Amino acid sequence: MNKAVHYLGRYQASQQSLRRVLRKFAKRKFDPEKVAVERTAEEIESAISDVIALCVHYGYVNDKALANARARSSVITGQSAYQLAGKLRQMGVDEATTNAAIEKRKSDHHDAEKAAAIRAMRKKRLGPYCGSYDDLEFADQQKQIAKLARLGYGMSLIRTILSYESIETAEDALYEAEAAPPVFDTP
Repeated sequence: MNKAVHYLGRYQASQQSLRRVLRKFAKRKFDPEKVAVERTAEEIESAISDVIALCVHYGYVNDKALANARARSSVITGQSAYQLAGKLRQMGVDEATTNAAIEKRKSDHHDAEKAAAIRAMRKKRLGPYCGSYDDLEFADQQKQIAKLARLGYGMSLIRTILSYESIETAEDALYEAEAAPPVFDTP
């Protein structure tokens, strides 16, 4: 439990990633060559499961909150929904929680994917952020398209954001895309 609390004090982790850390710790700590007391794999797994259950009970580990936090920050950092899903999968967050976080990301912004793509374009100095896209050679235009495609954005979105004439146009589109969608009261 001490190892889990120490780790969670430094990092936000999913249940799966905490399990990996605790297994690695147990493997190192209960090495048969170093420790006289022998522990079976079942005892170690049972202890790890108990520690994770306690961490979940006390709220130290919350996969849903982790996924939602990553989804919020993904728009700011320029991550596509595809990249976000991959990162959450890698952390061991289940598919339902991942899909719920992506849907929350969509509902928090007018167009989250467009906002993230414009931020990625700004970060990578593409489109209007590197000069005029239309003035570039065909090969350089293809390189810019390829960079954004590797980040997980769709071709129609890539063509749209690379067609912006100026930085001001791109920033206006970013402001519009990041705005919260209108909420309609239903009777």
